[in-house]
Amino acid sequence: MNDTFMKEKPIFPLLTSMALPMVVSMLVNALYNIVDSLFVARISEEAMTALSLVYPVQNLINAIAIGFSIGIAALISLHLGAGNKEKADMAATHGMVLSLIHGVVISIVCTAIMPRFLRSFTSDETVIAMGVTYSRVAFMFAVVIMIGAVAPALIGIVVLYLNKVVRPKYPKHDQERA
Repeated sequence: MNDTFMKEKPIFPLLTSMALPMVVSMLVNALYNIVDSLFVARISEEAMTALSLVYPVQNLINAIAIGFSIGIAALISLHLGAGNKEKADMAATHGMVLSLIHGVVISIVCTAIMPRFLRSFTSDETVIAMGVTYSRVAFMFAVVIMIGAVAPALIGIVVLYLNKVVRPKYPKHDQERA
């Protein structure tokens, strides 16, 4: 892949190739929640209520992770576009560290506020207990979600560097593609 493929490739295939992975990701996320709800609904109505009350906080965590990912990807792209690979590397490193820190903070804060959050919607102690139990398990993975959202930007940098390292070793292949 050359550095000008976005300028040369037709718009529709380019948009499709970029949008399709995101659509699949959202579909998998939606299916996960549907399947989760189907299994939890078999336990009891209270369990389903607890899951439904915790779900918006899970969405908030995902939204924060996606926001971090977009911001870090934009900053990395800005530096790579300016030809400043050192700053791009620094942005990627800072992004990963900040995502890790924010994942830990979000996990602790969301777990701590969950009993009070649930009490603002229900007085049923069974629902609150189930919601707290479910949220503890779910929010343990906030760190993974935060890092997982940022990882594609970092993988892009690794691919870019691998492309720059491997490409000079195979100049004949580049000439055949041109």
